[in-house]
Amino acid sequence: MNISQSICQFQKEEDNMSNRLSLRAGLSRQAQIISFIMIIIIGIISNYIYVLAVYVGPLNETHGWSMNMIVATYSLSMFCEFPAFLFGGMFVNKFGMKKVLTFCGILYGLAILGSGLAPNVITFMICQGILGSLAMYGIFLATLSLINALFPDRKGLVMGILYGSQAAGGAMMAPIASYFIESFNVSMALILQGVIFTVILFVCCLLVTDPTKGDKELQAKIQAEADEAEAAAGQKSESARPTMRWKKALAHPALWLIFLSIIFIQLIGNVLITDISVIAEATYHISEVKSAWLVSAFSIGAGIGGIVIGFISDKIGPYRTTFYVGIIDGILLAILAFAGGDNFMFFAVICIIQGFTYNGITALNPIMATDAYDARDLGTVMAVTGISVIIVGVLGPQFGILLPFAPMMQVCAVSSVIGGILAALAAKSLRKYYKSIGISCVIR
Repeated sequence: MNISQSICQFQKEEDNMSNRLSLRAGLSRQAQIISFIMIIIIGIISNYIYVLAVYVGPLNETHGWSMNMIVATYSLSMFCEFPAFLFGGMFVNKFGMKKVLTFCGILYGLAILGSGLAPNVITFMICQGILGSLAMYGIFLATLSLINALFPDRKGLVMGILYGSQAAGGAMMAPIASYFIESFNVSMALILQGVIFTVILFVCCLLVTDPTKGDKELQAKIQAEADEAEAAAGQKSESARPTMRWKKALAHPALWLIFLSIIFIQLIGNVLITDISVIAEATYHISEVKSAWLVSAFSIGAGIGGIVIGFISDKIGPYRTTFYVGIIDGILLAILAFAGGDNFMFFAVICIIQGFTYNGITALNPIMATDAYDARDLGTVMAVTGISVIIVGVLGPQFGILLPFAPMMQVCAVSSVIGGILAALAAKSLRKYYKSIGISCVIR
């Protein structure tokens, strides 16, 4: 009976905390729930570049385009992350999250449509690799800012659910894309989905509520109030709003340790995102339909990973979670590499595990930024870490094509462990900095 009462009391305190935050942000509970649902739907649709693996073979067969050029579309998209975050942060501060989200949502759908009308591979790369990717990262930054404002006390879990929804979108989109290609043709599949995406994203963006109305000071205040509420609820012994601005961040080693950690720990994920189908078809001689289901297996793992790792992050912190994931993933990769890569079931297991860790780590990166750096400079900090995503996004796809399977897995295993250690060093450096200036910002 006492245990039940304790659980009920904790739930009541948790609900009261969320209600206080909603009222302080001038936001009704209903608007918060509707916004959450819309963000999830947006997440499901807005990661189409990650289904590129399904299109590589059909585009090559139908148009005669080079596979290397098609795969390079994904690498090209990585170069869009830096400008999208840098200028996107400015636009969010100036125009508000909702306007940026709506504009990017429409642009995203039109870019997919345009890629279906592309007369050559260069136009295809411009549509999906540049326009679509700029829109995708703009959507991501706007939703990240919304989550930070709407759910400051549960951003780890909500961010994990968002990434989980994106992964679920990948799991659904891969077989759907394959069905559209078989039913019509590869170009018409892109055109139809582009039209559908444009309409759905426009409606969802209209229904999202921006509690800050573009006020960056209010966003920082909401996060500070979340910290105070957590302390009052006994979830933190002490807390304070992170104050490190972007100029100090660039001169401090922690940001660059995070930068390197992303490259090392995300290498294997970027190999599999574009090369799953190619590797599976070349190694195991399976059909394009079966290889599409492997993409779905990766996405299913990613969906679970985003939610589970986001939840764990709320409990033990994003830096500590990244450290553990990097170490464990490295050990699992080494075991699977030495167990034998000629077994198709092993490869399927690898796809699921790497989807889990890839999406989980991807969900942790922005949480690390919001926990350690001033909320007003979120776009700038994310732009810097985005450069590391560019680097690994370029290396990963080519790495998977050039190296034999077993050596590639062994290198990625070592790389993952190094990435986890670097994240732990970044957290240690940040704790030392905030302690030196007398601020009790909690870095976990």
